[in-house]
Amino acid sequence: MAHVNKGNVSNVQTKEPGSTSHPLTALALLRITLGVIILATWYGNLQDGLYTAEGLTGFINWLFDAENGNGSSLVFYEGFLQNVVAPLAGPFSTFQLVAEFIMGLALLLGGLTRLFGLLVMFFFLNLFFSYFGGHEWIWVYVLLFMSALALTLGAAGRKWGIDQWLFRRRGESLFRLFW
Repeated sequence: MAHVNKGNVSNVQTKEPGSTSHPLTALALLRITLGVIILATWYGNLQDGLYTAEGLTGFINWLFDAENGNGSSLVFYEGFLQNVVAPLAGPFSTFQLVAEFIMGLALLLGGLTRLFGLLVMFFFLNLFFSYFGGHEWIWVYVLLFMSALALTLGAAGRKWGIDQWLFRRRGESLFRLFW
């Protein structure tokens, strides 16, 4: 049952009377889990040498290899990866190394969650395009994308996160974009 306190719509309570659950707790758990998933994947990719020019180029080639790779089928995306990303594999792999680590850490710590949630959504959309039509089960990227969307819309860093401190100290961020 929803209760509104003195007409303040931003102060809506959504938990049942006597319940100890809270929507921000659920979002915080989802945020932490997604941060751990990104960091664990980042670590595995680091160990596998994916964040090198050779590693990234090999990965791009594997994605679209129909016989020995994933067999992805989005021709426009293959063209983008082969013609834009692959020639600049060194800088792109370094950028990916840093970006994935920062995204995972930001979600884990709940810092600037709305901003990083948007970046994570873009990241998972790119993975969806990369694996589309191949052997990978692409719907996992839809689920991850929607999880990032929920974190972004729900301000998930305001529970057990740096954003909670920022919100208490500074109030709402500019355009509600950061925390």
